Amino acid sequence: MAKSASASAAIVMRGVLAGIAAATIWSGWYVLARHGVTAGGLDPYDLAALRFMVAAPILMLLVRRVPFPMVKLPLALLMTLGVGPPFVILVGHGFLAAPALFGGAVSASSGVVFTLLGGTLFLGERLSRVQAGGIAITLVGLVWLAMAAGGSGHIGYFLAGGVLWAVYGVAFRRSGLTALEAVTTVALLSALVYLPFYFWLAGARILAATSQELVLQGLGQGVLTGIVALALHACAVADLGAIKGALFQSLVPAFTLILAAAFLREIPDQAEIAAILIILWGVYMALKYRA
Repeated sequence: MAKSASASAAIVMRGVLAGIAAATIWSGWYVLARHGVTAGGLDPYDLAALRFMVAAPILMLLVRRVPFPMVKLPLALLMTLGVGPPFVILVGHGFLAAPALFGGAVSASSGVVFTLLGGTLFLGERLSRVQAGGIAITLVGLVWLAMAAGGSGHIGYFLAGGVLWAVYGVAFRRSGLTALEAVTTVALLSALVYLPFYFWLAGARILAATSQELVLQGLGQGVLTGIVALALHACAVADLGAIKGALFQSLVPAFTLILAAAFLREIPDQAEIAAILIILWGVYMALKYRA
C-alpha cells in the first residue's frame, strides 16, 4: 500500500513538473510568435510552415514508423486540427495587433474552459468542489487579465485557439497514444497536409526573412514548441487527466508577462500584476487537492 501511494505521488509530481515546463515553453512561443509577425518579416502561415518543416523530420527519425494505427486516424486528425497549422495561423493572426500578454491570457483562459467542458462531457472526468473553486478563481483572474491587457478587437482569434487546444487535449486523452506518438502524429499529418499547399501558394516567400530569424523561429517553433512542449503537455495529461493538464495553461499568462516585459518591452501595470497573482492562487488550489 505504501509503495502504491509513493508511486502515485511520483506520477502526480511528474505530471506537475511536465506541465510547468510546458507552460514555460508556451509562454516563450507567444512572445516569439508576436515578434515573428511584427518584427521578424514573417506571417502566421510562415510560422506554421517553419514549425512542421523542422518538427516532422526530426520526429520521424526518432520514431521511424507511422505513429498511430489507421483505426485511430479520426482522433489523429482531430489532434492535428487542435495544435497543428490552424492553431498556429489563428493565434498568429491575433498577434498582428494584440500584445503577447493579451493573447496568452485569452488563449489560456478559453483553453481551460473548453477543456473543462470537453473533459466532463466526453471523458467522464470529475472535479471536487475545492478544485472547481480553484478553477473558478483562475478564470476570474484570467478574465481580469484579458480585460486589463487590451487588444480585445482580436479576441476571436485567441478564443478559437482555445477551442482548438481543447479539441487536442480531449482527442489525445481518448487516443491512448504515448506522448512521443502524439507529438509525431501532429507533426507528420501537419507536414503532409499543410506544407504542399503552403509551398504551392507561397513559393519561396519564407526566405525573405533573415537567416537569424529563420533559425530562431525554426528552433522555437519546430523544436521547443512543436516537439518538447507538446510532449511535456502530453505527459501531464496522461499523468493527471485532461482537465488537470489544462490547468497549466493558466500559468502561461504569468510566464508570458515576464518574458514579454523582458524581450518585447511590454510592461504590465498594477491591474495586470494583480490578475496574475489571482491566477496563480487559483491554479495552486486546483492542483493541491485531488478529485
